Amino acid sequence: MRRFLVGLFIIGALFCGVWFPYKAMPWFRADMLSLGTFIVLTLTLVVLICYASSTHLIASITRLHWERENILQASYSMEILPQDQFPDGRTMFHIGNPSSLVLFAKVWCNFQLYNQPVEYHDDFNDKKTWYIFPQQKNWGYFELAPLLAKKGKTIGQVTSEANDNNRQEQLTMNLRIEFRDELGNQRKLPSRLHHFDFKAWQWIPTFTYEDDWTER
Repeated sequence: MRRFLVGLFIIGALFCGVWFPYKAMPWFRADMLSLGTFIVLTLTLVVLICYASSTHLIASITRLHWERENILQASYSMEILPQDQFPDGRTMFHIGNPSSLVLFAKVWCNFQLYNQPVEYHDDFNDKKTWYIFPQQKNWGYFELAPLLAKKGKTIGQVTSEANDNNRQEQLTMNLRIEFRDELGNQRKLPSRLHHFDFKAWQWIPTFTYEDDWTER
């Protein structure tokens, strides 16, 4: 719409710049100096309109790029703490915001134990919003023991049940995170499947998926 209006205004200015000099040709006893001045002013106006339009477009692109870069800088990380110090399986969860804007995040962990959904704390179940101020990193944690207890299991039991056939299906987390900033920009990370290896005492993410590349 803005481009249409600018183009319409330029066409109108050019029309006036041609029409009025045409009507004021010498046989209408016009002052040629005044006509020349009018034509120059008309062309100058057209140039200024084009310049203002281009400047506004560049500024808009720059702002959009800046806003996009801010939301793209959001990040997360997970770290399981040593079992001998934290036997309940405490996992630290960090969300980083290196940008200059306030970010908000929703976290869906989607835990499953032996393919059965397990609800956990609201911080990791999309019930609460994370607030991350500029240049800061927020952290929280969840623990495996209370998570397993919801299904009547203990860390020792699940560890003893672990084998090469079921390690990737014992405790899984299909992590999904959505970021928003104070300007209303959004970024949804694709879901990322993790499984917990009780023998190695480590969360292991899945890096490859079967999908249709042509749909991207």
